Amino acid sequence: MKTAKKPAEMSERFINTIKNWQKLEDETIRSSARLEEKSSNPIVRMIMQMIKFDSEKHKIMQQALIDGLTKQNLSLTPDELAPLAEELARHIEAENKSVDLASKALEESELFVTRYILTLLLADEAKHHRLLGDLNEVMLKRATIFVT
Repeated sequence: MKTAKKPAEMSERFINTIKNWQKLEDETIRSSARLEEKSSNPIVRMIMQMIKFDSEKHKIMQQALIDGLTKQNLSLTPDELAPLAEELARHIEAENKSVDLASKALEESELFVTRYILTLLLADEAKHHRLLGDLNEVMLKRATIFVT
């Protein structure tokens, strides 16, 4: 009888890779904080804060992966999303408006720094819209997402 092969993600090696990545995120958080403290330039400070917050977010996501692979399978069902449908729809509409406003502001901007910051904001707003759309699709298609 042939035994099913475990996915690579279930290996100790994979989990250790994610844990090592978390350690690098910790260093990025510390480094960003140090650079932010040392600079008085608002652009440098903003970028360091963004990197620090993103690294903190990455650690949360990495830990969710580790926990989903080692402790409790992660899943997302349409039934879990159904009670959130109305609020999710409102949030999607707000993100649509944010993308529209960011795009309009970008079209109207001329200065490099303004365009740079607006481009970063637009990328984040587009990502938020995509994430919410993914949740909405799970709910509408009555599909279930698993991380096992």
